[in-house]
Amino acid sequence: MRRPRARILVVEDEARLRGLLRLYLERAGYEVREAADGRAALDAFDEDPPDLLVVDLMLPRLQGEALIRAIREDSQVPILIASAKRSDVERIAGLRLGADDYLPKPFNVHELVERVNAILRRAGPVGASVVGGVPGTAAGAGRTVPARLSFAGGRLVYEPATRAFACDGRRGRLTPAEARLMLALVRAAGSPVDREQLLRAAAGRHAETSRNVDVHVGNLRRKLGDDAASPWAIETIPEVGYRWVAPLDRSTPDGTGAAQGAGDGSPLDRSTPDGTGAAQGAGDGSPLDRPTPGGAGAPQVTGDGAPFDRPGSGRSPTDQPAGG
Repeated sequence: MRRPRARILVVEDEARLRGLLRLYLERAGYEVREAADGRAALDAFDEDPPDLLVVDLMLPRLQGEALIRAIREDSQVPILIASAKRSDVERIAGLRLGADDYLPKPFNVHELVERVNAILRRAGPVGASVVGGVPGTAAGAGRTVPARLSFAGGRLVYEPATRAFACDGRRGRLTPAEARLMLALVRAAGSPVDREQLLRAAAGRHAETSRNVDVHVGNLRRKLGDDAASPWAIETIPEVGYRWVAPLDRSTPDGTGAAQGAGDGSPLDRSTPDGTGAAQGAGDGSPLDRPTPGGAGAPQVTGDGAPFDRPGSGRSPTDQPAGG
């Protein structure tokens, strides 16, 4: 089975450089999205978490440092800083924020691509390092969530990295608040979770009210086809909150066997059956299947007019430093 294509979010306010980075990262086999400011990047991250971010620090609306701090509240997704802040003090400060690497401008675009390759090799399979911390739950920040979860004998299959689900023939995607709330309930391993905990989980970085918890639960129930009067997934606990009652399957939907836990009792503390944490496609074109590239590594492109180095052709446009 071909490896899923890693998804990268490029956060850069200079349009020309942002487009250049997109071009070369896509040529290297990655799926790329763009954000021109920090606030747009945070919204894009909440909507569909990438596998890696390339982040400039000097951004409009929300500075890169604030963006990284916000992301590190509940995710260990790899981050590469590419910034004109180049002093030793500034680079050390960026790494201390939680960045995995720091590339000062101006830089060679080929070097940035190779650094992305190296970071993702260290990070492991695509989908293995996803949003793992839900505030107010026993799991704590930074917990790695399996790439795919199956409940009630395959009745519900859920992919945390993309928030895609398949349930009783329906396919869709949870909102960020719904996803955080659902994982908070699942992590409680069948114990009731009070509204205050769920409020903190659903809110993430945004303000919520206790009434919104009931709204999110109602929306989640509708998407899963759950009935409050006779629940198979979410049970209401009067005067307390809610409880997740759908059993987590010990074998995955493809019947490949039981996943092994790390021994702390958390129902999310399981890797996928192949031991990699990588999501396996269902092969039916569903939202749980990620598009895959033609190969595993960054391709070498020659003879098609692309601005890449070719043997004997001299310097390519990206031998000129990228910066600004």
